[in-house]
Amino acid sequence: MRTLVTGGAGFIGATLLQRLLSAGERVTVLDDLSSAEADWDAAWCAELLDGRLRFVCGDVTDLATVIGVVAGHDSVVHLAANTDIPGGYDDPQLDLHGCIHGTWNVAEAMRRHGVRRLLYASSGVVYGAPLRIPTDESYGPIVPESHYAAAKLAGESILSGFAHLYGWRVLAFRFGNTIGPRSNHGVVHDFVVKLLRDGTRLEIMGDGRQAKPYIDVEDLVDGVLHADRVATDSPFAVYNVATPGTLTVSRLADVIADALGLDAAGIEMVFSGTARGGGGWVGDTPLVDLDAGALRALGWEPRLNATQAVRRAAGGIRDRLLASGTPLRTTAERRSESRVATAT
Repeated sequence: MRTLVTGGAGFIGATLLQRLLSAGERVTVLDDLSSAEADWDAAWCAELLDGRLRFVCGDVTDLATVIGVVAGHDSVVHLAANTDIPGGYDDPQLDLHGCIHGTWNVAEAMRRHGVRRLLYASSGVVYGAPLRIPTDESYGPIVPESHYAAAKLAGESILSGFAHLYGWRVLAFRFGNTIGPRSNHGVVHDFVVKLLRDGTRLEIMGDGRQAKPYIDVEDLVDGVLHADRVATDSPFAVYNVATPGTLTVSRLADVIADALGLDAAGIEMVFSGTARGGGGWVGDTPLVDLDAGALRALGWEPRLNATQAVRRAAGGIRDRLLASGTPLRTTAERRSESRVATAT
């Protein structure tokens, strides 16, 4: 098998690459490196040298690039997307181009080259504020509440159309909050950064009651690849991938503090208030609770529950940040610095 992984230099992509290469597949990564760590390829030197892994620096929003890369592959894993979800509020083009145009380009390139198998990274936030909790894949109508959520759902629709018209097999996966030792953005990463800078005070966006599922990246990749192996070959199918239940942001802070060896009772938790809609920021989905029963019915079970996943991620993020010696910056701070650098 020759598999193309868009966004393969990112956090989830690194774990997926390890699994695909260990299974003997030949893999091409298409990534613009905008959200990749500087050492993303350190583990793949041998595979790059012997040709089992090929890297192409490029953007899925460039149709010509995608068409050129897709040629010669048997399947595609489409992970590439805008990862700056709060940033989409100020700049809606991020999700239009990074999610919708990118997904259309991947599908069109597949059509031109006759590639008929694709795994798509969607998100559990597409459900918006559902009336059924936990929420399974049959729920509707789906009403997204952010540009990112709408763009991910649009990506599902685009791929469903292509799949039914051209006889493809597409599996779309609605992920819970995916975390791990190499997480480089998101709430777990940011809480670790803040507590490493000041272990006595933690600023929290929102009122702390927002609740989400948290899943270890190893378990998530297990679920995706398991479904790919055993799911029926219908043109298009959707699976939630998440641990049972949720953690509130306040509980998340306690778990992370404990994982870092801090006494949560001695940390001043400073809440910034609730944004419009009840989230920590405008466009945040305050409650995501996914029913992954369809995927479990195929024989998949996560090894770690949400609390265990958070503890593993927090410890790994701490160790990686301290070992790297890089400045401790939250996701928002890096975003701001990037905008300043671009402007100058």
